[in-house]
Amino acid sequence: MKTSPIILLLFFCHSFYHSQAQTPAPTNSLLVHSNQPIPFDKVDVSLINQGITTLTQLSDERVKKIAAIPAGKHTLANTVMAFDELLYELNDYSSKLSLIASTYPPQNIRDAANDGQEKMSLYSSNLFLNEGLYKAFQQYASSSEAKSLQSSQQKFLKETILSFEKNGMKLPLESRKALEAINKKIIGFGTQFDKNIAQHKDSLTFSAEELTGVPANVSLGWKKPNGSFVVYINGPNYVNVLKYAEKDLTRRAMYLRYNNRAYPANLPVLDSLFYYRQKLAYKLGFRSYAEYALVDKMAATTAKVWKFENDLAASLAAGVTNDLKELRTVKHRLQPEQSDTIFAWDVSLYTKKLLDSKYQLNTDEVKEYFEMNNTLKGMFTVYEKLFNIQIKEQAHVPVWFSKVKTFEMLKEGKKIGSFYLDLYPRPDKYTHFACFPMSQYRIAGGKEVLPVSALVCNFPEGNAGEPSLLNHQDVITLFHEFGHLVHSMLGRSTIASQGPFSVKGDFVEAPSQFLENWCWEYESLKLFARHYKTGKPLPETLFNKIKQTKLVSSSLFNMRQLTLGLIDFTYEDKYDSIKGQPIMEVAEEIVKLAQMPFPKGSHFITSFGHLNGYAANYYGYMWSLVFAEDMFSVFKKKGIMDTATGVRYRKEILEKAATKEEMDMLRAFLGREPNSEAFLESLGLKGK
Repeated sequence: MKTSPIILLLFFCHSFYHSQAQTPAPTNSLLVHSNQPIPFDKVDVSLINQGITTLTQLSDERVKKIAAIPAGKHTLANTVMAFDELLYELNDYSSKLSLIASTYPPQNIRDAANDGQEKMSLYSSNLFLNEGLYKAFQQYASSSEAKSLQSSQQKFLKETILSFEKNGMKLPLESRKALEAINKKIIGFGTQFDKNIAQHKDSLTFSAEELTGVPANVSLGWKKPNGSFVVYINGPNYVNVLKYAEKDLTRRAMYLRYNNRAYPANLPVLDSLFYYRQKLAYKLGFRSYAEYALVDKMAATTAKVWKFENDLAASLAAGVTNDLKELRTVKHRLQPEQSDTIFAWDVSLYTKKLLDSKYQLNTDEVKEYFEMNNTLKGMFTVYEKLFNIQIKEQAHVPVWFSKVKTFEMLKEGKKIGSFYLDLYPRPDKYTHFACFPMSQYRIAGGKEVLPVSALVCNFPEGNAGEPSLLNHQDVITLFHEFGHLVHSMLGRSTIASQGPFSVKGDFVEAPSQFLENWCWEYESLKLFARHYKTGKPLPETLFNKIKQTKLVSSSLFNMRQLTLGLIDFTYEDKYDSIKGQPIMEVAEEIVKLAQMPFPKGSHFITSFGHLNGYAANYYGYMWSLVFAEDMFSVFKKKGIMDTATGVRYRKEILEKAATKEEMDMLRAFLGREPNSEAFLESLGLKGK
């Protein structure tokens, strides 16, 4: 998978990132909204639980106050902004709990945060089943004041009423109570699904012979005193074994073990999750959960998503065939005694061999130019020049783990936010790559509270043999996730419910995918790519080899992304037709699009975290890429490091957050209607 999506807390309807609030006067440090550092080093179970109690009591009072306003007395301030204020408090606390549950070493703290998240999610979802709140918005919407609101305010009012109605407010009371029970099940199973992935622990023991081909500096950290090698099952180790290990059985063992994380525990959890989502959709009058989920997406209808994905699958098919043919040729040359069939655990190794031989690109040599600390500084330089911002490291800021780094971001010399980098894997930590927005921008009474976010990643850490060195795909992932973080820092809205991550779910990836392009341009890479030993810049000849290989096995990669989207959408849109069929069999059938034998014994869906976090929205990765590439086409014309264009993009897309419709933002920046030409070109499909 290219990257993880940004972490979005799933709530009943309205993404919980629709939020903003006045600060009460709590003593609980996790409920304080200020521009002082969050005391993450002081978090314990009692603090978490106290926060839940305090916040739910405060929220109950606010709900009663809004609902008690007499008809004809509703105003923007006492209804719309008061509700936004209520949501801000809930979102802010739940966001902090999400980070704590995903990163804290002590299990009791993680468990308390997980439980708290579940309670807050249920509480928040039930707000949209509250008749008093719904009537308050209905009454205000019919007032003369509502008809003269600014466009962003009208957008929020319309979307909030839609959220109430989408979630059952037109149903009778008894039916709404049934929805509460169903939603409790959905939230509970979703929490358990994520927890099972994070807490899964496993390892494999290999001999030196079984790790033939794995560089010594990579395997050094695995070696034990008895001469064996214990390889823990995590992302970086998985990548290294599949990329280097020449023994087929070694790669196969690692592939199956990694793709059986949280198996068998998560199979019944997923089964229940899909069942209750479909039940929810029926209760609300939708044919499927996907139909329900698309009401507030750019795609809008399931028919559009199916057409987009099926057309793209057909377009990629010939490229997949050619990619596999190239890999079979390499495998036959190197392993003539083996079958020429390419299995899932073969792709990384033989792609590397292909790059080494046909393209003379030594990917290990490329890594030497992307040492982590230098790459971070260089990435900051690119973003600073592009968006006219500044980034400064901070010291003595409380953190949840000793290796977490802290920074602040400035614009025109003024601080605009703070962020954390938690870069390397460790036991019980979130296992993928994501941006966790912990505190959203708010303005109240003329006072600003600046945003706070964190990148939680799992890059290779390095060892005594060498520092953390990133392959080119790692660099792309870093740029992508940091793109989410920059969006979270720069977005501004008077209504916090229109913050950066409140853009439609199938657009939210576009601003980060867009920034991956700078990893494919020498003009940007030459600013920082330096050999970690000599300090010499990345040679342009080596860069040209990298650029030349951009489309090598790309159809295979893109088909993998597409099949994940199809698996997700099939579960959520065709539940009735697949009901009774084992859910793993459904995935096996779709994976055939990759034209490789399905790896029997693999249950990758049990650790496919997006099946919870991106339900019926994984298609959004490819959908939003259409807009990401279209936006980058402007920079290709103006200059990829052109600050004037970057600032215009910052103002028209990033700073607007969700205050405008996505298509309107795109038109304003592009100066025309969006199109898919650049997208097709990026996939090697233009003219086909």
